[in-house]
Amino acid sequence: MTALRHMFVLLGVALALGGCFESSCYQSNARQKEFLDGLAALSKRALASNNPLAIEEAAKQSVALSDQIGAFEGWCGTLKTIDGNAQNVALTIEIGPNVTLYAFNDWALGTMGATAGSLADMFTTRSRESPPPGLSDPAIAALKTFRLGERVQLSGRMGAIAGSGLFDLSRLFGKSDTDNRVFLQSPRFVARIEGLQPSDKK
Repeated sequence: MTALRHMFVLLGVALALGGCFESSCYQSNARQKEFLDGLAALSKRALASNNPLAIEEAAKQSVALSDQIGAFEGWCGTLKTIDGNAQNVALTIEIGPNVTLYAFNDWALGTMGATAGSLADMFTTRSRESPPPGLSDPAIAALKTFRLGERVQLSGRMGAIAGSGLFDLSRLFGKSDTDNRVFLQSPRFVARIEGLQPSDKK
């Protein structure tokens, strides 16, 4: 019985340490940790209320919070998905528990159907230029050297669609209560990635 107790204690310690190691990457940058803590507070309060109006408002405030971040540097993340090729690459990087950044160079790949066309048309109408890439050339070059699931250190900008300066209007209207709940539980933000390098954080 004593040996069994010791086994459970050791197992509990191992799980606790594992959780610490898992979260240390995401908590290593003070600004990144502040952003994640802010998202968690908004989500927890709204979801606990079970009030669709509060949930909708929390989703909007979460997007506003990301918009306030602007440029960031030295954040730690985990490469989750890489799609396309060097010309139209799209990737997802987890920057916190169930919190991801999404960057893309091809608007048809990065967004869906009519949304992609309308956003591209909006940008062209405003600037008479093609939509800018969501990943810099150095970021794409670095991306070729990584494997999925690898920790990376990243720099870039939030609060704009692929660096175009256009606010992510998709979060402001046309979302159902279910959409907003899913977003609060697993927030995903569009970002431009300027730099990627291996991270020594575990």
